[in-house]
Amino acid sequence: MRGMADRYRMAAPDAAGWGKVLFLCAVIAGCFRLAHPAGIGFGRGFEMAAVARNLAERGAYANPFAPAMTGPTALVPPLYTLFLAGLIRMFESPLLVVLAACIANIAANAFTAALLPKLAGVFFGDWRPGVFAGALWICAMPLMPQWDVSCTIAGTVVFCLFTAQTGGGAGSLVRRAAAAGIAGGAVSLLNPATVLVSLPWTVFLLCRRRVTPRYAARYGAIFLLAMAAPNAPWLARNYAIWHRLVVRTSFGATLYSSNNDCAQSSLAKDTANGCFQATNAAGSANEVRLIRQMGEVEFDRSRVSDTWNWIRSHPDRFRQLTGARMFEFWFPRPVIPAYAGYAIWLATALSIPGMVMMARKRIPVTVFVLSVWLLYPPLYYVVVSSDRYRDPILWTSLLPAGYFLAALSGRALRRLTWA
Repeated sequence: MRGMADRYRMAAPDAAGWGKVLFLCAVIAGCFRLAHPAGIGFGRGFEMAAVARNLAERGAYANPFAPAMTGPTALVPPLYTLFLAGLIRMFESPLLVVLAACIANIAANAFTAALLPKLAGVFFGDWRPGVFAGALWICAMPLMPQWDVSCTIAGTVVFCLFTAQTGGGAGSLVRRAAAAGIAGGAVSLLNPATVLVSLPWTVFLLCRRRVTPRYAARYGAIFLLAMAAPNAPWLARNYAIWHRLVVRTSFGATLYSSNNDCAQSSLAKDTANGCFQATNAAGSANEVRLIRQMGEVEFDRSRVSDTWNWIRSHPDRFRQLTGARMFEFWFPRPVIPAYAGYAIWLATALSIPGMVMMARKRIPVTVFVLSVWLLYPPLYYVVVSSDRYRDPILWTSLLPAGYFLAALSGRALRRLTWA
């Protein structure tokens, strides 16, 4: 049971030194990105920023499609939205709000870079793959202060490290499981899809520690209850408004604007040809009118039904779109700055031989990485592709890629030594 925690502690000294180097490099790279702020936006079409502005100015979690008034919303998760609202309340100047949000995102990205060697120590018992992973991350890391992406990634990495370090340590089972569950629940308030990472990771840790079935059942039950606790106020608020347990209301609208007669595979293409603006409330007066008439929850449900009807009548086109999106999830269409997109391509490509090498050496964490790759992406295979959807699990490609590069570097050093 102590194996994962011991592995973490063994890697800690060297990993901490390299973590500081990666943190500094990530800050410098982030500042460079900030000096060339392409892709940063807080205007129309950025629903999380719109809700934050409405919350700060009117005290209501509502109107994600401002200036349209569509009422209460659960379109975006609450935690990062509340953070943005706090910045808006704190700073009167819009420029200072954007600057503060950018600095927070740069810090989150740098924090992720610094932690990858430590996480590599947990994965492989060796911090060196994390150095290569951190270098790739610095090239690929996003600067999207209008979205939760950077904070979600950092939060997920922290969750994995926290649970690996404490799961088999001192203290009662209840305390450890509750702490892990609360941490996982907090991250899910940034992005609910992170449960498709936190749950497989928890199962992996329990299997790796070879606990008894009774221990695993008790730990799992406490973990799930504790994970639900941070989400309870959000669910209660949504139930009070719509009389239904609602986590998010974005799936139907996104599905509908992604699968129709004018839809293309990526968000960039959909925006370029005007399809997104015509089928999404961010640009369509008709969609806004329907939300006002039906309410957000019923509208979302109706759009799911409308999309399935379109899929049944256009199966070939749906297969074409889905096939293209499967590829574009892993190799997203590069947008400004293009080098970040190509860095994702490189990390994904290198992760394939890395995973083969991990499987051949029977490294246990291979199963966890594969489970995330199987569970998480299908959510995004049926909607328009965007690098924003790929980023939250990019680190699961970075570490196998780093493992492959570390192995190559080790072989090169051995050849030089023998030469």
